[in-house]
Amino acid sequence: MERSFITKLRNICLYAALTIELLLMIYERSVLPLSSPKLVFRVSFVFTVFAVLLTRYSVKQWIFIGIAVAVSVLGYKITGNNDLLRFSLFVVACKDADLKKMLRYFFAVTLIGSLVIAGASVLGIAGDVKLIDDFGREAGSEVRYTFGFGHPNTLQSVIFSITVLFIYLIRDYDKTKRNVIMTIILVLNVLVYFVTGSRTGIMLTVFTIVLAFLVYQFDVLKESKLLYMFGALFIGALVAVSVWAASISKFARDEEYPFYYKLDRILTGRIQSLYYDTKLHKGALETWSLFGDEFSGNSFFDMGWVRLFYWYGIIPAVLILLVVLFLIYRLYLNRDFGVMIMLISISLFTLVEASFVSSFIGRNYLLPIAGVYLLGDIWEENRAGKNKVSDKLHTMDS
Repeated sequence: MERSFITKLRNICLYAALTIELLLMIYERSVLPLSSPKLVFRVSFVFTVFAVLLTRYSVKQWIFIGIAVAVSVLGYKITGNNDLLRFSLFVVACKDADLKKMLRYFFAVTLIGSLVIAGASVLGIAGDVKLIDDFGREAGSEVRYTFGFGHPNTLQSVIFSITVLFIYLIRDYDKTKRNVIMTIILVLNVLVYFVTGSRTGIMLTVFTIVLAFLVYQFDVLKESKLLYMFGALFIGALVAVSVWAASISKFARDEEYPFYYKLDRILTGRIQSLYYDTKLHKGALETWSLFGDEFSGNSFFDMGWVRLFYWYGIIPAVLILLVVLFLIYRLYLNRDFGVMIMLISISLFTLVEASFVSSFIGRNYLLPIAGVYLLGDIWEENRAGKNKVSDKLHTMDS
């Protein structure tokens, strides 16, 4: 069988899996009922396995794959949660993907799906346009717009995700055109803030746009180690803060600990919820385990890094962080500042929101990026870090 035919068949399987995951993610973001997505997950998983079987891997890559699968299967046996197995095999399947094409597909499907949800709410077909409730912000009852997404923070998180990906996709545009587009994006996000009232979302969006502007504008940030070293240290600090928050969550609602109390109020109760939202205090540091348990995936917390440790266990979470560090190293070798900006921004977002830590592959476009950079051989690694990215990945700004 000709290799070109096998490659086409692999791409069909890979995009079939991705399309199913994206459509399921969009459906889940709406207010339509979703009893159990397990059957749909199994269908996409089958396509992913076919894509893996149709892809060539080196001996070293098979060792990496074997370790990832072994850890994932062990976690599945202990918790009954197959998320890590699905995620790891999807990453493996993306080894030879055309990254920019796939991320454009992520962007287009997510944007169109989100507009459909918003349009359905405005037309009265499904979902409420606004929500009147006490959101725990000492403002009493508030009117905040949701446009079919069920909660204003969910709407803002979707907009944040789309914005971060779009900023990455325009990185090769002419400087003037790119700056104009980013200014328009900033203005639109500020306007959205006035209807959603999501302070966290707008602050993180502004952070992303400012960071992208600085990096895109100054060559020293593109070409030196500074951005990547900052990213590694910054992500490490975010994880450390999350672990610390889980350790003091019991005291965060107690005014006798004014620093904890004030910080929790700033984060609208996110820290105390780790301890008090469940009878067994799930989310607090003392409840974490090495590999999670059969009930860990049933508890939900806004703080995404905490959710990662609690859901999947300390050992899998630490291994994921090591993979992230290796990914940063690969990004540095290729001077891929665009992906580095995304990684920093999403990591900060994950400190306070858990949108990217979920059972839905369609929420996390870092997965195909990891597949290409960790396993792909479409570029040649240069240990001195002087090589440029292959044309199939990106074209550096002139």
